[in-house]
Amino acid sequence: MSDLAAAQLTALAAASDGAIELIDQSRGSRATTFTVSLDTHGIETSNGQIRIRARERFEFVVPDTFPYKPPIVRVPHTRWAGTPHVQWSSQLCIYAAPSVEWNPADGMRGLIARLMLWLQRAAEGTLDPDGQPLHPPVAYSTYDNGWIVIHPDLGARVPWAAGGSERTSTLYAWCGRHGKRIDVVEWLTLGQVRDRVLADELEAVDASGRPYFVTPAFLISDELGFEYPAKAAALAEHLDGAGISREELLHAITIAALITAHVANRAGSDHKAPAALILGTPARRVEGTGRLAHLVAWKFDELGTNITELLGDVELLSSEPLKGKVVDLATSWLSFAKAMWMVVFEDRPEVTRRRDTDTAATWLHGRRVLVLGCGALGAPIAEHCVRAGVSALTVADKSAVSPGILVRQPYTDADIGYAKSFVLANRLSEIRDDLSVQYTNDDVVTTYLSGEADLPPFDLVVDATADGGVRAALEHVRARQRNGWPPVVTALFGHDANRGLVTVAMPGATGAGHDILRRTAVEILGSAAGAWSDVAEDFFPDPPRTEMFFPEPGCSAPTFIGSSAQVVALASMLFVEALTILADHRDGSDRRPMTASVIRLPSVATGRNTVDRLTWSDDQIVTEVEDGVEVRISQRALAEMRAEVRRGARLRGDHIETGGMLLGFFDDATGTLSIDVATGPTPDSRLSALHFDHGTEGSQAIIDLHRAATTNRVGFAGMWHTHPFGPACPSATDEAGMASLVAPDGTGRRALMLILGGDEPTWLEWRDRGTPPTIYARIVHRRLVGDGPAAVPPIPPAAHYFPGGYGMPAPDPSHRVLYRLLGRRR
Repeated sequence: MSDLAAAQLTALAAASDGAIELIDQSRGSRATTFTVSLDTHGIETSNGQIRIRARERFEFVVPDTFPYKPPIVRVPHTRWAGTPHVQWSSQLCIYAAPSVEWNPADGMRGLIARLMLWLQRAAEGTLDPDGQPLHPPVAYSTYDNGWIVIHPDLGARVPWAAGGSERTSTLYAWCGRHGKRIDVVEWLTLGQVRDRVLADELEAVDASGRPYFVTPAFLISDELGFEYPAKAAALAEHLDGAGISREELLHAITIAALITAHVANRAGSDHKAPAALILGTPARRVEGTGRLAHLVAWKFDELGTNITELLGDVELLSSEPLKGKVVDLATSWLSFAKAMWMVVFEDRPEVTRRRDTDTAATWLHGRRVLVLGCGALGAPIAEHCVRAGVSALTVADKSAVSPGILVRQPYTDADIGYAKSFVLANRLSEIRDDLSVQYTNDDVVTTYLSGEADLPPFDLVVDATADGGVRAALEHVRARQRNGWPPVVTALFGHDANRGLVTVAMPGATGAGHDILRRTAVEILGSAAGAWSDVAEDFFPDPPRTEMFFPEPGCSAPTFIGSSAQVVALASMLFVEALTILADHRDGSDRRPMTASVIRLPSVATGRNTVDRLTWSDDQIVTEVEDGVEVRISQRALAEMRAEVRRGARLRGDHIETGGMLLGFFDDATGTLSIDVATGPTPDSRLSALHFDHGTEGSQAIIDLHRAATTNRVGFAGMWHTHPFGPACPSATDEAGMASLVAPDGTGRRALMLILGGDEPTWLEWRDRGTPPTIYARIVHRRLVGDGPAAVPPIPPAAHYFPGGYGMPAPDPSHRVLYRLLGRRR
């Protein structure tokens, strides 16, 4: 595409009135070089930076791939050699990141504009402005020389750190190796490395069984220019000028070789360790910090490696002449050896920023996570945990890899027959060398969720099993110590993997996934609001879905239909939503303890939000006095009871009892009773200061309405009434009437008696401000036919009774004092 470049330059020259001149062009094997003269007058030098003449000549080396690749810019002189962003004395580095900054559509016009900006900044000395990363010195590395991964920070070990008086310092890098790769795992001083290798408990090999070795690292306070030399002699000269003499250089190399040989001997290995050295200069900058070290690594050639071994060997000998000969040989080698620069990969937190910085995934960093289920949902979530930087991860699943799941789960043909958790843990452990993923291939209920289970030693529990039994077991065991449990995330896919539900229960929240999914169903079923109608149809169909997908008919459990692309995308979206909720809770922007979110793939989100949320406050929890059932009274039910109390106080007087029905759900699997709704007194109810007698008029219709709306998830659960300004305990009349406490239709073997009371301050706080009153709860077991004589309802005490509902006859004023006195004597 040199013709395009030539045409663009010709057009620019013609329109520039002499500011741009195309002087020459020559064709090479894969590029065309254009010599161009530019008018650069007016660019003034300041702060001792490069001097630019009124007119300068440049060479644009245009590759045949232009305009998809940018040209190289050179100058036909060496006046700017040794200055920042000038390579090989004459090549200008005008783009810090060509793949981002080069715009092919701008062509040669954009190149010249960028060059003029570079010249102006170079003359001002602002190519590396404050607050921006420095462009480090260039070492022309190649993978043929191997690569090195730097893990630990240097921190205050650098000699130019605040308060430091030394120009240089020498450290020893404790390294592991794998083929051509070297990993620096720790920085040690000479004293520290000696103490380590002489200790009886020396850990001489890494996790792969390869012996550790030591490499010297030289840190110098001076900058060595924009390019590192290609010859060892020039490098040694630079180091000498910076404060590290050839003698010190060879001495450190000798010490490293000696220690490496000792470690290999302790490990019983005869493997030859790679010989190298690391060099650090103050050539990096991160916003808000001082100068940080830029590290390069020089791998010695074969002769250099052999010489370093000799240096280590002769150090143990007493023959000074022989030592001198080897040192002379090493000095001679330094005079002609090439500097074989390795590729350096930085993993130091001080100079690298995690690519997930400021995302919801940062919530996971350093946390311990348990993932239950290693299938299409749990496996991607587990991998996200590893990559987000968790400090510990355990995956649990009792099933094995089968051929069919390879369609959408991250396993291979070679994994068939092996436990999912085992295979997944091994694969995930390879992502990070600092994390060994643990696994459990036993039943998760008996392992983690039995009645005797201790608090889980995790910071997050993810239930990705989509198993109702697991959810119920988790709900039951968590309820015993809910304040000690970590957050619990529960996720599941819809029947065609186009939607997913995820619930988040914070520590101390009333319920976890089992409970929150029920709340979700109760809230959205029968609702005319369209936001969640698709969720009701997908997850809570009425009637239940009978056509199920069996991937291997006759020998497999039913599952959902969905491709690998769908389930990975949906699992990731569900987990991101959960992490967003956790992060919002940590930051204080959303403190609600229970959340359910629906995630829709874009293909089904047309006309709807991709994400919708429901949230709940904690219930009022009361432990039933005899059976120990945990009674969970929703905030809605509490509000409805309080509203009826306030209405009754206005219409009938402060001391008149009131009450109504409780609608909810008995859950024997979790040992809980959820109260979702509280009704007021029916019109035929009788209310007085001594007794509340609930009527039957319209009661069954209310129950039938809630049952139909929630597909039998909410039904009759019991009765409630008040003892204003009195104790929350049954009166003699209440005790006598318990046996007849039944559903309006006479069904059900049990019902809850709930009494609200409290002394005057407690009651007024409840009535006027909503602070919960004293609550009494007892589950009454009704006698059925054949169980013995039926209970006979008690005769209500004599008193002045008000009707229920909203009708109210005017009471006799003379009775008010009597009501008050009787109420106080209860």
